[in-house]
Amino acid sequence: MKEQLILVLKGMVYGVTNLVPALGGGTILILLGVYERFVDAWGNLLNWKRWKEIIPFLVFLLAGAAIGMIGLSKLINYLLDHYEAPTMFFFIGLILGTIPSILTMHHDMRFTIGRAVALICGVTAVVLLKYARESALTDVSREIKDITGFVYYVATSFLAGAASVTPGMDGTSVFMLAGTYKPITAALSALSRLDIRWVTIIATALGVAPGIILFSKLIHWAIKRAPAVVYYCVLGIICGSAYGLWPKGMRSASTVTIVAAVITFLIGGALALIFNRPGKVGEA
Repeated sequence: MKEQLILVLKGMVYGVTNLVPALGGGTILILLGVYERFVDAWGNLLNWKRWKEIIPFLVFLLAGAAIGMIGLSKLINYLLDHYEAPTMFFFIGLILGTIPSILTMHHDMRFTIGRAVALICGVTAVVLLKYARESALTDVSREIKDITGFVYYVATSFLAGAASVTPGMDGTSVFMLAGTYKPITAALSALSRLDIRWVTIIATALGVAPGIILFSKLIHWAIKRAPAVVYYCVLGIICGSAYGLWPKGMRSASTVTIVAAVITFLIGGALALIFNRPGKVGEA
């Protein structure tokens, strides 16, 4: 029972962080120590022989994610609207605090040219995503009005699902770029009032689930084939995420805001180092 409760709590953290633009859910799964188990579970979801092991894990983790997204979405939005800098710096500290563990995720993490390329590719991917998100008309809201709109939601949700399991990448940015972020978060918030917006929920689920499953298979395959290269790419993505999370207007920020940001950064980093033991990130 204790393990199940812990999984639910971890799921809540995973769910909440998926609502934060530029903060990848995959990064948080590394922090929580369940990333490899997560991609392995989704990658083998169709292998019924492993259902006894996989299904309970996913049920409790995803139940927590649903609780976190539905129950805490308003809190996260409030913090981002009113205390953006301290909130973002907390998450920056949190993700940078995972670096020591990533460097010990494989027995051979020597720095080579190939791994340096993977590191650079990871950083570049996140930086490009940040610029794409900032240049997009993120205030545009695309509602589902016909079958074309439904298919559009499914397709963009598929990409968001794939991004959500990639450390440093985030499904939220995909939704924002596609103009579906506001309708989807509104649908999630409405669930707390028992107002179920079926069309939006179904279209999103039909895209997100296959995206997570198929991309988890790809990541699981890559980790088995070239683990060190994958982890260096992850390291690059995480370093790039710190830039992606950097809030605007810090140069003109007040002293109080800067001090608060430094404090929350240190708290986030400390929590990551405490809960993310080096070499143990694959544990549940």
